[in-house]
Amino acid sequence: MIKHSSLLLVAIVLVACANRAPVNTEGIVLGVIRTWMNIPDTYVIDTKGSGSIDAQLPGNLDGIPEWSPDGKWIISSSQYEVGRPEDSAIYLSRSDGSQRQVVIHNTGGSFDPSWSPDGTRITYYARDNQPGIYLLDMQCFESPEKKCNSSPIFLASGDSSPDWSPDGKKIVYEKKGNIFVINSDGGKQPLNLSSDMKYCYDPNWSPDGKRILFSCFQTDHHDIFVVKADGSELINLTRGVGSNTKPSWSPDGNKIAFISNRGGLGQIIGIDDTVRSNAIFVMDYDGNNVVRLSLRDDERVLWFTWLPRNFSVASP
Repeated sequence: MIKHSSLLLVAIVLVACANRAPVNTEGIVLGVIRTWMNIPDTYVIDTKGSGSIDAQLPGNLDGIPEWSPDGKWIISSSQYEVGRPEDSAIYLSRSDGSQRQVVIHNTGGSFDPSWSPDGTRITYYARDNQPGIYLLDMQCFESPEKKCNSSPIFLASGDSSPDWSPDGKKIVYEKKGNIFVINSDGGKQPLNLSSDMKYCYDPNWSPDGKRILFSCFQTDHHDIFVVKADGSELINLTRGVGSNTKPSWSPDGNKIAFISNRGGLGQIIGIDDTVRSNAIFVMDYDGNNVVRLSLRDDERVLWFTWLPRNFSVASP
């Protein structure tokens, strides 16, 4: 499992859209490597399982893009100019890829940025003198004329994947294989949502704020679990079918996308046996009606992210 997949440099290339009319659709951006040469690629798939679609994606981007709530900005984590994975920085750009700038760069690297619901802050994980989960005011970077605190604020010791509650009052994150929730103002002790399990990662808060997804290692595979935000009613959604990781709610909260090797995937495609094929799947919020979205058998999905609602794509 790639814990910080954003370390892998994957360029998102501007797709030619001449003589095509923009239409709105729901889609997922994914970064992959494929075949024995480990050739990287980035493309968009629809959520019906029919394959890839052309999208008016911004150029000059790498890492995992995450659009701001208003769709005007993109935040991502990527290798810094020196190109060392441990030296990753967090970048901000306009949604068209312009005005790209570094917003935070630590000697040990900065990873997994996530927008606050109001778009004014991000949370992220940093390997700094004090490794953990941090907050950063983004208004200083979006509007330099504003007076605000551009220094990171330490929130909690943690290891990866912070994600905001929809009301902005709490943050979920991973620490030493457990999933914790903490107030975004740092008040109260963190709540452990996975105390009865080990090796849990990739938490993701539902759009209605009521539930949290994460994946956990189960003897020889990963399953995806959902739990109420207060830690009650833990449910295994994937029930031991394949190895399933990186669950993510759809913008409307009705679907869950995830990476899996089920259905005969998991075959060696890289230069060694650690690079094996997988695909993006989507299921209902209760784990039913699983559909495979990415259709190639010769690729490994490194990361994916949902496109913003009403994102414009090119139609024939």
